[in-house]
Amino acid sequence: MKRFKVFFIILYILSMPLAAAHGADSLHIGLITCSPGTEVYSQYGHTAVRVWNSKSGADMVFNYGMFSSRQPYFIPRFIFGLTDYKVDVESFSSFLEEYRWEGRGVTEQVLNISPADKAAIAAALIRNVQPENQVYRYNFFYDNCTTRARDIIVKHLSGKLEYGLPASDDTYRDMIHRWNSGYPWTSAGEDILLGVNADRPTTKSQQQFLPGNLMNDFGHAYYNGHSLVESTAVLLKPQAQIVKDDFFLSPFDVSLILIAVFLTVGVNEYRHKKICWQFDAACMLISGLPGLILFTMIFSQHPCVSLNLLILILNPLTLFWLVPAVKHARKGEKYYWWTLWEIMLLAGILGSFVQKEPWLTIILAFCLLSRTLLHVTLKK
Repeated sequence: MKRFKVFFIILYILSMPLAAAHGADSLHIGLITCSPGTEVYSQYGHTAVRVWNSKSGADMVFNYGMFSSRQPYFIPRFIFGLTDYKVDVESFSSFLEEYRWEGRGVTEQVLNISPADKAAIAAALIRNVQPENQVYRYNFFYDNCTTRARDIIVKHLSGKLEYGLPASDDTYRDMIHRWNSGYPWTSAGEDILLGVNADRPTTKSQQQFLPGNLMNDFGHAYYNGHSLVESTAVLLKPQAQIVKDDFFLSPFDVSLILIAVFLTVGVNEYRHKKICWQFDAACMLISGLPGLILFTMIFSQHPCVSLNLLILILNPLTLFWLVPAVKHARKGEKYYWWTLWEIMLLAGILGSFVQKEPWLTIILAFCLLSRTLLHVTLKK
């Protein structure tokens, strides 16, 4: 019943542009941009499309960012790029109240387009919210709530759209770093998961996956020789938010601890000419367990995670060699694995010239490299 009610309200909104020839253009289309929130999934902001009629008072927001973490196998599906999002419609007052409660800012850019363009956009939105069209396969960089909102607008403009700002040289990694700089563990985690493709230059269209970038581009765009945006209004000002990671240690703190631990154990082993096999086992687990995640990402549909040189440092092969390596270490025997691991670690460190790697993993690589060198030195 609710779906039918919303459907008829939207039909009423759409009915007004049909009388545009008689001077009755009361339909308005606005790009809604929301400021970041404190949750990981909201740290980059949000985009929606507002459709309202100044005569009827009907006022709706079309939101492409709807998802449920209760979906079956949500986490595995997210890792493999199989997460489904959907578009839904709600009253603008309800949408605004939600963001007021979260303390997030909301900015609207009313578009300066023809009644025919507005009608085309509204009709496309109506088609999208039908049950058979609502769900889409979400991709953070290529197909998200912001790119969907942009496409539904841009693809239904009948005239020529020109962006006043040229594309920057930013990569995907550069852009997301600007938004999560206050969340060091989120930043480090994303750097570990993102591979080589995240460090390639992006196009203007690709850079618009971020709400702030799209809002800025729309603000400087021209449509049929005039500004695309008729007016910009801040509907909600963002409230002060405390930027804080849950973990009390920063990645830098953990790096210092790693150096101290490896240095202490290594010096003690060198002095006594005896390898601590328990520490070897811990090192191989530290490297191998995260490596399993990177290995599974090879099969992900996310295009920026499949080729990741960090797999040479966070290496799942250590789990397969753990038992024989420890066995030989306990007996004080030389084992070829340490030389092989040394080569892979060196390759992983050199990979930082091709792919931006977080300092935490680089420090870990040098610490693990010290273990392999110690084995080679003491077992000569």
